[in-house]
Amino acid sequence: MMMQHVTLNSHSCLQDIADMLEEARKVVVMTGAGISTSAGIPDFRSKNGLYTTAGVFLRTPTGYRGRPPNAQDMFESRVFSDEHLRPAFYELCTRLRNEAKKCEPTKTHEFIGRLRDLNKLARVYTQNIDRLEEKVGLSTNINKGLGTENKRKQDQIECVALHGTLHELRCSLCGLQASWDTDSRESCTLSGLAPPCPYCANSITARVALGKRKTRPGYLRPDIVLYGEEHPRSELISTITEYDISKEPDLLLILETSLKVHGFKVIVKEFAKAVHCNGGKVILVNKTNPGKLWAGVIDYWVEWDCDAWVVDMKGRKPSMWSKRKRYHLGNECQV
Repeated sequence: MMMQHVTLNSHSCLQDIADMLEEARKVVVMTGAGISTSAGIPDFRSKNGLYTTAGVFLRTPTGYRGRPPNAQDMFESRVFSDEHLRPAFYELCTRLRNEAKKCEPTKTHEFIGRLRDLNKLARVYTQNIDRLEEKVGLSTNINKGLGTENKRKQDQIECVALHGTLHELRCSLCGLQASWDTDSRESCTLSGLAPPCPYCANSITARVALGKRKTRPGYLRPDIVLYGEEHPRSELISTITEYDISKEPDLLLILETSLKVHGFKVIVKEFAKAVHCNGGKVILVNKTNPGKLWAGVIDYWVEWDCDAWVVDMKGRKPSMWSKRKRYHLGNECQV
């Protein structure tokens, strides 16, 4: 099937898409960095993206061996073995985290939250590390896993962060997840240093007390997935995606992503196949042409800013934004 190109003047197609969303019952949403740019968080690859502008986040961008670090290299797995890049990486991640904490969700985030409130949302899979989804009420805690199917309990993850999160730290050795806001860790990372892992430190102390050999401790690092790394909970993510596919999703919504990352592309194609098998459609909202390789996978490419598209959707389907009942912490409430 040909991929249909939809512009802001394609009123008939935009209405068809709005009708599909209103009728859909199990919507899988997959998002990229573009949904957060209007909140003030840069994407990576665009003209004003992080690969180009990372220096503005660094206090002394030329202070690392007298030359500015390559921003793209800072998100490769080898960053931890590079004495030039590692301090810049820690400072950059700390400053990005602080920016993300101040940002408010965009109209697109609010729309995703509305899909959840209408019990239409199967799950969100995001490449973003800002965790803005939490600010519209979605659970991003991967440790919840699938939970139960009882919507009243809200004990399952609603948004899977495929590339981790800037808001937690993780030990490079034992995998312990740790708070960034404890034991002056933020001031440590802001200065370009790696905080020690408290669990490893305690284990080493216990070993020495028993007369055993002192081992090398792990260090805390931002809990994000770099290029060349695998998500530490990849098996659980595979279980969640397989479960969501088995529940027969009827619409796939892909928002503001360039579709360049291999792992993300694989998941998109798996969900697209499942949605097509269930008679549903795959919709991409992004200003960049996905290319001919996506013909037969994507049914509609909406060439538009995602927030603007959401505003248009709201005008076409105002009933989707009216007050509806949803379940929260075991009780019904109005939203």
